[in-house]
Amino acid sequence: MKPLILAIGTLALLGLAVPRAGAQTLTPERVQFALDMTDRRIEQAQMVLEGVTNDRAQAELDLAISIQTQAKSVFASAGGDLRLLQRTVSLTLEARGHADRAIAIVKGLPDPDRVRVQLERTREVIDRARQTIEECNQERARGLLRIGIEMQERAETAFGDGRLLAALQLTMSARERVLTALRMCNAQENQRDRGEQVLRRTNEIILRAQDIVAEHADEHAREALSRGQQLEDRATDEFRLEHFEASIRLSLAARAAAYRAIRLAGGGI
Repeated sequence: MKPLILAIGTLALLGLAVPRAGAQTLTPERVQFALDMTDRRIEQAQMVLEGVTNDRAQAELDLAISIQTQAKSVFASAGGDLRLLQRTVSLTLEARGHADRAIAIVKGLPDPDRVRVQLERTREVIDRARQTIEECNQERARGLLRIGIEMQERAETAFGDGRLLAALQLTMSARERVLTALRMCNAQENQRDRGEQVLRRTNEIILRAQDIVAEHADEHAREALSRGQQLEDRATDEFRLEHFEASIRLSLAARAAAYRAIRLAGGGI
């Protein structure tokens, strides 16, 4: 079931059946599909902003259109060049992110980075809880696990479609059901272990963000990365004081800042 969740996450978040590690499978057809998805998201943003005066949202939309135009230009000259195809995907995902942000600003929706972090957190909870619950002699708990996984799949799909509020509500509900199942099996997560896992994962994402931001002279990306590093330092301090819940909250906020830095630097998702 773990590979299923990971596969769904990749499909929903990228809009492509192309994990980063499997870049050799990238084809012009799949890249065109990604471009089409971004076009639809930009059109949706244009409809949402029609008749609305919001400078922040309009700036995000204008940036989305500009980056998408660049992506199409790169794609037009790519042919079968894998490097150019990858560059096209990176650009169109960045454009899609700006379109999502424009929609979120106007509609008062949750920030896409926040939703992404919550989706990832729920996947981590499901991965850790699955074996314990499946081995638990409690049919109701196993039923809650199945429901939680189904809701998480719907959340991933909603996020891929740009339905941010629905994605957030579904993933939070999914996590609640899985944690309830864990409590029924008398196996509530050890907070210290969980804190270590969250800190380690955030550290990995920050290191990735450092590499990407170092290659791009984008002041906003550097500021976001600096904010993420500061939050992660505070999370580490809280962990050392054994304030595990505070540590986890700070580390997840740091992770959202790192994701934002990656997006601003054009690193995709």
